[in-house]
Amino acid sequence: MARPSGFGAKIANRQKEGKKCPVCGEAIVHLKVFKSVSTENQSVKYNQKMVSVCACNKQEIFN
Repeated sequence: MARPSGFGAKIANRQKEGKKCPVCGEAIVHLKVFKSVSTENQSVKYNQKMVSVCACNKQEIFN
C-alpha cells in the first residue's frame, strides 16, 4: 500500500500557487483565450493567445 503523504508534503503543495500580481496581490492565472475571426471567404478562423489574468484585468479580458 502507498504511504499517506505527511504534513510537510501538503504544505509544500499549497506554496506552489505561482506569482502574485504586484498591483492587487491576487494570484496570477495563465489562460489560453480563443477568439473567432471571420475571413474574407465567409469561413471562421480561431486566434489563440496565452493571457495572464488576475483581479485587476479580469473584466477587460472576459468582456
